[in-house]
Amino acid sequence: MLAVLIFDQLNDVVYLRCDHKFVRHVCTLAASQGLLPHHLDPHQVSQLDANIVVQLFSPLVTSQRIMTTQFNNPYTSVSCQDGTTVVFQEYAGYLFVGVGHQEESHIQRIISITIRIVQLIVGPCVSILKKSEEKSTLLNGLLEVWQTLYAKEQSYLVEAVERLVVNAELSAAAVKALAAVLDKLKPANNLTPCHALFFVRNKLLALYSSRSAQELSASDVLFLNMLVEASQVKDADFMEDISLKKTPETPDEKKEDDGIELDSSDSGEFYSIPTTPSLGRNNGRVDDESEGKIRSCVLLLRTELCQLTPHLVHYETLSDGLSLVIVSEVNRTQLSVQLTTLLTGLEEMLTGEINGRGKLVLDACDTALRKSQDLSKRFPKGKTADRIEKALQQVQFRWENIKKSGLEEWLRNGGDVEVPTRVDASLTSLIDTARSAWRVACLGVSTATAAPLVESAVAMTAERMADYCHFLEVKALRNMTLGCRSGLTINKYLEEFPGLVHFLYVDRSSHQLTSPTLVTDESGELTKDSNSSANCVRALTIARVWSMVEFARAHLTEGHLSLMWKDTTFSYAYFLWFEDSSGNPLKPGELHSSIIETLPLPGVLCEDFYRSLCIQAFPGMDPNRIRVYELFCVHLGLATSPCVLEHTRRLAATIWEVTGPIDANPADLL
Repeated sequence: MLAVLIFDQLNDVVYLRCDHKFVRHVCTLAASQGLLPHHLDPHQVSQLDANIVVQLFSPLVTSQRIMTTQFNNPYTSVSCQDGTTVVFQEYAGYLFVGVGHQEESHIQRIISITIRIVQLIVGPCVSILKKSEEKSTLLNGLLEVWQTLYAKEQSYLVEAVERLVVNAELSAAAVKALAAVLDKLKPANNLTPCHALFFVRNKLLALYSSRSAQELSASDVLFLNMLVEASQVKDADFMEDISLKKTPETPDEKKEDDGIELDSSDSGEFYSIPTTPSLGRNNGRVDDESEGKIRSCVLLLRTELCQLTPHLVHYETLSDGLSLVIVSEVNRTQLSVQLTTLLTGLEEMLTGEINGRGKLVLDACDTALRKSQDLSKRFPKGKTADRIEKALQQVQFRWENIKKSGLEEWLRNGGDVEVPTRVDASLTSLIDTARSAWRVACLGVSTATAAPLVESAVAMTAERMADYCHFLEVKALRNMTLGCRSGLTINKYLEEFPGLVHFLYVDRSSHQLTSPTLVTDESGELTKDSNSSANCVRALTIARVWSMVEFARAHLTEGHLSLMWKDTTFSYAYFLWFEDSSGNPLKPGELHSSIIETLPLPGVLCEDFYRSLCIQAFPGMDPNRIRVYELFCVHLGLATSPCVLEHTRRLAATIWEVTGPIDANPADLL
């Protein structure tokens, strides 16, 4: 059983994604409490009543909000007697709830990923998910793709970018093609083309960035690949519509989504609220339909300062497996930063997190609003500029009124006491108005901008890469397998490490993964190439590799940076270490449990765990000057501890022989 719910400040459901087991579970609880007619069998109910969902969850949601606002001690999770686990996280005043029978850490990861995807597609304007079919469809698709990739791709398991290893000639050709793409888009108005990428079946072939562009983070690269994957999944032919009962609505409200639909996944069929086209995990790739169709959307990518700034993303599948992604920065970054500062200050006031900084927060909001209005006046005259200016005027009007009603006096006195009652409701309304202004400014970007230039660039790129497409598709299936024999491949490399069956090496400074490709049969066992001498690889299953990573992560969150363990067949090892920019080892300081508990989940998609770890382990040092490495190893069970340690040292020192020197990495920014 699994469900993801988002509740607004009134405890209404903004978004719900759940499987059939959750539907039956909710209906059974509703029947036991008299919320369903007695003549209905809960196991035969195929509809969810939105009112029932709200009634069942309102006590828990209300309790969570009270624990947050009045006691500053919110729940992180609740465990029920029947084995159900409920986890909570909050973003932008909205409560994200995960319900399932899985491990708490896994449900927490699902909710964290959900929040990050919501930030990516709608930012703080979470209510859009209830009104926009396009946005809720995108959220559904990205969640579905993440679940699929997390279950089968090593790069998404460890949250690191896996690049396709090709020869220097092909790498140079790919980079030149991407550079030509950005050159083509330079004349685009109100856009700054900054990144172009090639993906080949979830692996990064090449990334080219303009010199003035801010660095594209590894997490954004992974999300861009998810976006491509979501576009390549076909709706199931057997998908059917299932209505969601709601209370009577006004004609305007009926324009919003008022249904749920069914889609398939490995864990069962999933419902979604609002109504969205299904993107099922078991469905096939779109071949003819996806090729030749340029897709576009606005995403809020993170800058170096972790600000969400609007970017226009164009992407297309050039052939089965090879995809092109073009990222352009919308020239509203500064306006986005100022409006985000304003929203942050207003939300701090509403939640009472001022902590004696009342006057500072007041001045910061005044400055952010003034700068936002100044920036909006610089836009070229037109409908978009008029809409932004009008929205900011509404924010200014409400802001001046609320300050006069007692807010300014409260803030200048420190803001330590509770928000005055007469101010609370007005402050909530002001935040809604500010979010509307943010939405107009940051999401109100036409995806058709520079369409002719994009079409020309894509056509040129398709022609340049046509001769390589088939080779790249085959290469991606066996990027670095145990069965390769030509040149200095991973198999020849592993012959230098007797007993080593598999490894995952991650440079956490750039979050790049190096690992043999796992090729499996239908049973989940790893297949061996006819030329491979590694007969033992047959016993290594996907489940064992995934279990190894999860086991190591569980100990990493307890502060253990190295460990070794065995099962009946294999020996496993995990190491995480630090070096300075010269390659000298660094010894981290002692990490107390209170510090470890504040760290995010291991990975980079939601937050950069490793950067946070560096900050805590090396206080006073610049985290950018610390290099972090991670290594997972699988050996035959007969391997001794000294042998494993010796292999680890040699592998870390010589892995560049397979991947090539760092300077030759096509994923580096040029």
